Amino acid sequence: MALGLSLLAAGFGLAGGARAQAQVTGAAQEVVSYTVRPGDTLWTYARMVTPEGGDVSGSVDELMGLNGLTSPVLQTGQRIVVPKR
Repeated sequence: MALGLSLLAAGFGLAGGARAQAQVTGAAQEVVSYTVRPGDTLWTYARMVTPEGGDVSGSVDELMGLNGLTSPVLQTGQRIVVPKR
């Protein structure tokens, strides 16, 4: 949980690319910080990073872990980080 919070802190206020610690592997990875807009869902962001023909639900799980989320529901104005691909 603390890692997830520090991960979020690393993504806040960083436009463009940033570096964050991946929760599972501990390896640094580049991320992009987004502010959630009305109508956005975690699926929206997961589709952006899923390779064509890939499993979007797996990307949803990855984003939940990366952002320390316990629910896939996003709130307008919330900041999330997404792997840069």
